[in-house]
Amino acid sequence: MTTDVPLSVRTPSPLGEFLRARRHELAPEEVGIKRAKGRRRVGLSRTEVAELADISVAYYDLIERGRDLRPSATVIAGLARALKLGADERAHLTALATGTPSRRLQAPEELTEELEELLDSLDPNPAYVVGARWDVLGANHTACQLFTDWEGKRSKRERNLLWFYCCDPAARSLFVDWEQEAADQLALFREAYARHPDDPSFKRILDEIFKTNPDTVEWWERHDSDPTRGRTKRIRLDTGQVVRLNQLVLQVVDEPDIRVISYFADADVDHDDLDDLDLGD
Repeated sequence: MTTDVPLSVRTPSPLGEFLRARRHELAPEEVGIKRAKGRRRVGLSRTEVAELADISVAYYDLIERGRDLRPSATVIAGLARALKLGADERAHLTALATGTPSRRLQAPEELTEELEELLDSLDPNPAYVVGARWDVLGANHTACQLFTDWEGKRSKRERNLLWFYCCDPAARSLFVDWEQEAADQLALFREAYARHPDDPSFKRILDEIFKTNPDTVEWWERHDSDPTRGRTKRIRLDTGQVVRLNQLVLQVVDEPDIRVISYFADADVDHDDLDDLDLGD
């Protein structure tokens, strides 16, 4: 699979790519269409989607080919209905189709004293703060020991949470279910990208990740816009012990793109509290 083609060339229309991926995933039977004998087509055709959405085939073709259209709310609702989208997928479709919200980010993002104090107060529970582009703005002592030393001498690229999940070898060793975890993070990043379509820094991050880990290209093209959220994460410590940590995400009211992500021991699992875990020096 070729991965060094620029993202702008590979994905000229995020909306069109999303629609195409979704119709390929739906079997005719799922939408009430009887499969013709000998049919080998994977998923639905453009004609079938257009008919289900109650729009013309020519118009649907323009939308999927990314001819810079802004479909009406009625058309968006029809497409969502035709493709059997869930609530999160409908929201994602709307964001792609309307380009809203589309707020250019203020830069640089910084860790405030209040957030720094919060991170310290959460120790020994690992916690870190990420910005809109998923750059790690700060991390407490336990998070740096458990995940990676974000506070140490790392390049800007390596201080990005998506980069850590998808490209850092430490993440492969740390997460028992690493591939699922990384793919889920990539899908969540897609939602963040959709909120800021005018910010080229998101594309630069993806270009670097696609080039470093070619598998992420396939994960991105799945369009998993409703990844598993809040799942208890299985963490493998340096000692070989596997522990289960629940993730808690807090959003900063004044800066909704900034999040505090912390982890707590799963109460349903019989093991010591985090402050007794051997996380290394």
